[in-house]
Amino acid sequence: MTSITADIGRAVDRGRGDPVGALAGLAFALCFFVGIAMLEIPRHASDQELVAWWARSGNQATAVVSMYLFVVAGLSFLVLLVRLRSRFLAAEGGTGDLTALVFSSGVVFVAMLMIAAAARGVIGFAALSPANDEPLPGPDTLRFLPQIGYTVTGTAGLLAAAMTMASASWLVARTAVFGKWLVWVGAVATVAVVGATFALSAVLAIPALLGWAIATCIALWRGPSVAPTTNEQRART
Repeated sequence: MTSITADIGRAVDRGRGDPVGALAGLAFALCFFVGIAMLEIPRHASDQELVAWWARSGNQATAVVSMYLFVVAGLSFLVLLVRLRSRFLAAEGGTGDLTALVFSSGVVFVAMLMIAAAARGVIGFAALSPANDEPLPGPDTLRFLPQIGYTVTGTAGLLAAAMTMASASWLVARTAVFGKWLVWVGAVATVAVVGATFALSAVLAIPALLGWAIATCIALWRGPSVAPTTNEQRART
């Protein structure tokens, strides 16, 4: 293949987007948002009010659905990470240290999301599952067990997500694998997530994380596919 033909092939490649990665990121944002919004456990409720709330089968089912949405969100984020990893490795070259940081910190976020999913759904799952049919625990357990999910997501989970966004933004700035606008979106989202996390207001960090995920979807959908490496370019000439 001549160098001219190879250049044309690379130009065609750069014009293609990544619908798989974009749809995975969109699925993550949608499932994560709905999973959070649909479960409203009463705050500042008395013990009797809290037990009565959890005793309703509809609320138990909502908790279970929220749990599964968190699981789907985590799996979708893994797909997004894999697609980003392919793009970033091709653009970064070398040992791919930044790419490894993006991927590994994203995996930590997914792990925290799975723990949060279990904390959200374990009470409803234990009560509704035909294999368990467990009675409700005491009010102290009902009050603090869901807090495990909030704490895990609002500390290690969101800080790991912030590292994912920060390292991805730095890599985009270095390689221009996507548009520079994504660098600014990632920088703003990272600052917002870190600030909200240390202010113990993790709920305020969620819009920033979802905004970055949607922006990344747009970049993947519109952006170039993986460019050939230097060795591949030499082999084609």
